[in-house]
Amino acid sequence: MANTFKKVIDLNVWRQVNPSPTAHVAGSSMASDLRNTVVRNPFAYNLISATSLHRFNIVSKAWQQITSPALASAVQAGSTSAFVPSLGLVGTIAAGATTTSVVISTAFPTAVGLNMLASRGGSGDNGFKIRITDATAGKVEERFIVANTASTTPTINVDTAFTFTPATGARYEILAGRLFMLGASTTVSNTWRSVEVAANTLSSGLSITNLPATISSDSTLLVLDEQYVPYDMAPGEGMVKGSFVYDTGLNALAATATGASTLTGQATLGDAVVAVNEYRNFQIRIVQDLVTPAAVGQRRIIASHTVGASPVYTLGTAWTTQPSSSAKFVIELPNLMLLRSSGTSTAYTYNYGDATINNGTNSIAAGAWSTTYFGAGPAISAAACMWAPSFGIQPDVARNARHSFNYFFRGGTTVTLDVLDIAGSITGTWTGAITYDGSFPTFQAGTTGAYSPFGQEGRMFYINAYGTAVANQFFRFDVKNRVLTPYVNTDNIQSGTQAIGGRMVAYCAIDGTDEYDVLLLQAHLSTICQELVILA
Repeated sequence: MANTFKKVIDLNVWRQVNPSPTAHVAGSSMASDLRNTVVRNPFAYNLISATSLHRFNIVSKAWQQITSPALASAVQAGSTSAFVPSLGLVGTIAAGATTTSVVISTAFPTAVGLNMLASRGGSGDNGFKIRITDATAGKVEERFIVANTASTTPTINVDTAFTFTPATGARYEILAGRLFMLGASTTVSNTWRSVEVAANTLSSGLSITNLPATISSDSTLLVLDEQYVPYDMAPGEGMVKGSFVYDTGLNALAATATGASTLTGQATLGDAVVAVNEYRNFQIRIVQDLVTPAAVGQRRIIASHTVGASPVYTLGTAWTTQPSSSAKFVIELPNLMLLRSSGTSTAYTYNYGDATINNGTNSIAAGAWSTTYFGAGPAISAAACMWAPSFGIQPDVARNARHSFNYFFRGGTTVTLDVLDIAGSITGTWTGAITYDGSFPTFQAGTTGAYSPFGQEGRMFYINAYGTAVANQFFRFDVKNRVLTPYVNTDNIQSGTQAIGGRMVAYCAIDGTDEYDVLLLQAHLSTICQELVILA
């Protein structure tokens, strides 16, 4: 359905949807999947208490209570949550694969029911996607799951045939995702937990080493996931558009040379236009190598790279198997989360993957936190602090706006906006108190925000500014052009003493080839929920 909205003439309006089963309370938080295709998880999640977690079906607009988070710390001011689409269920496959089925060898932590992976629960949506990385064929391919047996090591059938028969020991990744949840107050074991959404597995004993001793006031998480891409690209294609099709509908860049710890990109098109070090601290992933098949699937962090035609990427660690000069690769976000919490300027960085991340200077083991991987911010954060990433844009021709820019509203009844350029140096570069247009109102406790990287060219971060003496309740910040403007106010008049909480999420509505930004907002201290389809 084409968007026939006429600017100035037509009016964008909020609509009420089913209310949340539980009212917003201080510290409750919502999270959603920011992928821009039908592979995205069709639920938004709402963490209400240490024992209460709900999900909202973005198709049917209905709520459901799911597993208890069983957090050891309370959900109160300082709690937060975030959805991560990659590297949830990973392992290897057993013998017996065909071009349309694989048998899981590395057992899931929880048994799945019959055909449970063939539906994501979104009212008619496809099943979960499985990615197979085969070091015998030298290929990476993804398919939707259409059937599975009931087991911790199920046989999985896919919708269309792989172009190879997966070999015994090939790697699988179920691209379903996990919801990570952080409790508040004193940090103890199981303050930090996750729920894997394909097998419905609640984690236990995630590392809290290097987290603050106490979580309080307000916190916000930034997700830098390889599945998050610009608005006009698909998960699996990375940040820079290539012209080589390595899987159905997925494009990659073509290497022209490699070394023990380097890779050289294209002489023309693709990454031939990158600025020097524009993608430092991003990852390179080898998605096809028919000459050196064992090189496929390797992920390496970019330590530095040159500018322009045939850019040379120097990697944080050497290749285990050096790719051939005809390998195909993508440049992606590095599968890290950054936490900012009130009362500190530290950027706490979490590696949620299954392998150590190393940029040549600093490293983080799988499942561990670091306080030094990225540098500290220019000032402490406070209530109403918010991350606003910009991975959904396409950079301007001068590269003034980049995928590496991550904006941070400090909160604390200020309008101050900082930006972390994760590629600015090996530990990233913070710029404090940047200039932007429309720096009013101040963001007080009760303010919430959500990035929407789908429509509007991936430029918009939406803000519900709740507080006293606020002339307009709703705003959006253009992360490409640094402009804050008033936007569509809600019909519901919110009230009550200001309370912290992430009350808003964005998700992608898909109609054929058309994509629309959709916002879900829970009213302050209320069960009322409203949805806004962004048409202009």
